[in-house]
Amino acid sequence: MDLRVLAFVLCVTIYSIQGAIPKCCVGTSRSIPLSVLMRVERYDVQHSHGACEINALVLHANGRKYCADPRVKKVLGVAMQIRQTQLMRNKLNSIMRR
Repeated sequence: MDLRVLAFVLCVTIYSIQGAIPKCCVGTSRSIPLSVLMRVERYDVQHSHGACEINALVLHANGRKYCADPRVKKVLGVAMQIRQTQLMRNKLNSIMRR
């Protein structure tokens, strides 16, 4: 078999396998800075009964992923409420200035 064909088959195989491997958190932190919590765009819940070994809250902020202890979800909820309140105040202030 030609070496180039073998290399091509190997690359295609590796590329297709990468999509099937989940990106799991291997550790979590309970001390996520408030500045990060205030910038969370979305979050995902990782369960240990799936492909991953631990429960985690995957926070997406500033183009990065942070693995947090699931108990951080309560703090995250408060941070998101504060953020929403700040956004509403800013909108109201901009309307009032017109």
